[in-house]
Amino acid sequence: MKAEISSRFFNNNLNSKTLTFVFLLFSVLILSILSGILAASGNLILLIPLLVLFGVFFILAAPVAWTVWILFWGAFLVTGPSAYFLRFSQLQWFTVLVSAALLLPVLLHLLRARTGIKPVSFSGDLWGPIILVVLVLFSTVIDQPYFSEFINASRYYLLMWPLMLVIMFGLTSEKMIMQLWKALMIVAVLQFPMAIYQYFFVVPSSARSSPWDAVIGTFHGVIEGGGDSAAMAIMLLIAMLTAIALWREGKLTGLKVVLVVLFGLLTLGLAEVKAAVILLPVVIGLYYRKELLKRPVEFIAVMMGAVLLVGVLFTFYEKLHYGDASTHTFKKNQVTSTYDRVMRALDPETETYDGRELGRVNLLLNWWNINVGSGDLQHSLFGYGMGATYESRIGTGELVDRFPYKINTSSSLILLWEIGILGHLVFFFILLLGAKASERAAGHDVIPEIHRIFLRIGAVGLFLLILTMPYKNFHLYSNPIQFLMMLMLGQAAYWSRFLNK
Repeated sequence: MKAEISSRFFNNNLNSKTLTFVFLLFSVLILSILSGILAASGNLILLIPLLVLFGVFFILAAPVAWTVWILFWGAFLVTGPSAYFLRFSQLQWFTVLVSAALLLPVLLHLLRARTGIKPVSFSGDLWGPIILVVLVLFSTVIDQPYFSEFINASRYYLLMWPLMLVIMFGLTSEKMIMQLWKALMIVAVLQFPMAIYQYFFVVPSSARSSPWDAVIGTFHGVIEGGGDSAAMAIMLLIAMLTAIALWREGKLTGLKVVLVVLFGLLTLGLAEVKAAVILLPVVIGLYYRKELLKRPVEFIAVMMGAVLLVGVLFTFYEKLHYGDASTHTFKKNQVTSTYDRVMRALDPETETYDGRELGRVNLLLNWWNINVGSGDLQHSLFGYGMGATYESRIGTGELVDRFPYKINTSSSLILLWEIGILGHLVFFFILLLGAKASERAAGHDVIPEIHRIFLRIGAVGLFLLILTMPYKNFHLYSNPIQFLMMLMLGQAAYWSRFLNK
C-alpha cells in the first residue's frame, strides 16, 4: 500500500514537471513567432517587452547556476571590453538586469518555504541591505527626485543585491561558490594579455598626461580617457591572495599560483596603480595576522618580502612610465621623482589646474560646510537622493551642474551626497559586519576547509573595500567589484545561517 502511494506521488510529480516543461516550451515557441513578426515589421515598442518575457522564461526554466555564471562572465569579461573597444557602455545594464532577474528564483524559494515544502528562517544578515534600500528610497522620495536619477542609480544601489540573496539562501551549490573563486583567478590571469595590448597599442597614441590610465584590463572604461584601473587592481589583489592562500593549504599547485601572482604583478606594473600597490602588504598582513604569534619569524619575513615587492613595482613604474612624463598637470607637489608621485597620489588635497578634480579632503570639507555647517539637517542625514551626483545619457543628477568639479570621485562622497550620513553608516556597517561574520565562520571546523579559506579571503576583501571607500568609487560604479562584494557578503551570510542551524 505504501509503495503504491509512493509510486502514485512520484508519477504525479513527474507529470507536473512534464506539464510545466511543455507549457514553457509552448510559450517560448509562441513568443518566438511573435518576436519574429514584430522584428520584421520594425515594431520595437512591442518587441522590447517580448524580449523581457524571454528573459523571464529563461530565468524560470534555466538553473540558477547558469544565470550566475552569465552574470559573472558578463561582469568580468564582456561589459568592460564592449565599452572600451566598441563604446557600448550601455551593456553594463545587462549584468545588473541579469542580477535583478535572480530575484525571481529567490521569491519562488521563499514562497515554497511559506508552503512548508522547504523551510527557511529569516536571517539577521538581511537587515543591513533592507535598511539600506529603505534609506535609499526614503532619501530619494523626500527630495522630489527626477525619474532619470532613479533609473541611473538603481543600477548601483538596488539591482545587484539579488545575487547576494541567491548565494545566501543556498540556491547555488557550495561547489559553485568554490568554482567562482577559482574562476576569479582565471580572470586575473586574463588581465595580463589585455594590459599588454593596451600598453603597447593604446598608450602610445594617448594624448593624456598620464597615458597609462588606458591600461584597465577587461574592466570598464573608454579607450581615450581610461577607466576602472583601480577596480581592476583591487580584484587582482584579492585574486592573488586567493591563489597564495589555496597554495599554502595544498589546494593549488605551485605552477598555478606562480602564474596568477606573476601575471597579476605584471598587470599592476603596466597599469600604474600606486595606491593599490601600497595595499599589497596590507592584504597579506590582514590574512596572515594570526600567524604573527604562532610563527613570528615567518610572518616578518613574508611582510618584508611584500614591502620589498612594493619597492620593486615602484622602480618598475620609474623605468616604464615616468621617464618622459609631463609634470605640469597638478597645482602643487610638482613631480620630480617616484616618491613625489606616490605622495601626490596619496595626498588628499591634491587638485588639478582645470578645477575639475579637487582633493578628497577638500571635497569632504565642502560637503561638510554645505550641509552640516549650514545646519541643513535633512540633507546631512538623508542626502539629496539616489543618482543626484551621477550623469549619463539617461539624465543628469540634481547636483552635477551645481559644482564646477566632480563630487562623485569616491564611494564615501557619493553616499554622503546621495543618502547622507545615515546611508553611509549603513553601507559601512554592511561591509564591516560581513567581514566579521566571514571571519567568525572561518574559525569553525564543521565548515569544509576550502570554504574556510574562502571565508578568510572574503573577510580581508570586505575590509579592503572599507579601507578604499574614501579613495575611489568602484564600490558603486564597477560591476565586477559589486559582483565580488555580493559574493563575499553572500558566502558569509550562507555559512552564518549554516552555523546557526
